Amino acid sequence: ISLMLMGSLIAQKSLQDNQQFPQAIIPFQLTYDDVKNAVGMIPPIGKISVDFFINENGDVEDPNIVDTFNIQLNDVVIDKVKQSKYKPALQNGRPVKVKYHLPIVFR
Repeated sequence: ISLMLMGSLIAQKSLQDNQQFPQAIIPFQLTYDDVKNAVGMIPPIGKISVDFFINENGDVEDPNIVDTFNIQLNDVVIDKVKQSKYKPALQNGRPVKVKYHLPIVFR
């Protein structure tokens, strides 16, 4: 199983001047065993999209699956997203809460 991850900020009071985007300190990690325990031995192929907020402390808040190809994977993906940690986004040198979109592609 290989995963492709390319997150992006969602425009919401989007960061403008003097901005710094959030940076993963503890990145999203999904292992082969996590997937196998959720769906069995058949390797999944498809995409799951998750939206969540990264607050001023760099913590994940309110993760939400917005698109999925396999609902059996949703709970493990949400759990793993909640375990990730970020250096918060900065605007004018101050930490700000931002909404983040993470598509997870299974190949």
